[in-house]
Amino acid sequence: MSRYVVTVAPSQSRTRILLMDGQDEIMRAVLPPAPSLRHRRAATTLLEGLSLWLDSKLHVALSADASDASYYLELVDEFGCAARSLFYQVEVVDPSARRPGRRLRGVGNFAELRQLSLIATGRGR
Repeated sequence: MSRYVVTVAPSQSRTRILLMDGQDEIMRAVLPPAPSLRHRRAATTLLEGLSLWLDSKLHVALSADASDASYYLELVDEFGCAARSLFYQVEVVDPSARRPGRRLRGVGNFAELRQLSLIATGRGR
């Protein structure tokens, strides 16, 4: 069974998402910033949909540098505690470690998101 890791890095200008299956990238996305979302459950519904599509509970690595924007995504509560559901489990991670893997091309640089996913799975420590 695959372990899927979704790395989410929200910022004031955009929200970047990287989906990995082990060390392989299988999806990249650059979406509008969290504060501009009109639907409060947009991020959680996206994660639930990916979980259903992949028929697997997702491990979500959320960039610790983005705590303000993360609150708008409802992936952390007002105290900064990570969310969890039947479909996903969020872990707030520090984006300090680095390690290479197979890359997809296009939509920008996702190097630090790959590293966050490795930290969240314990392989980057």
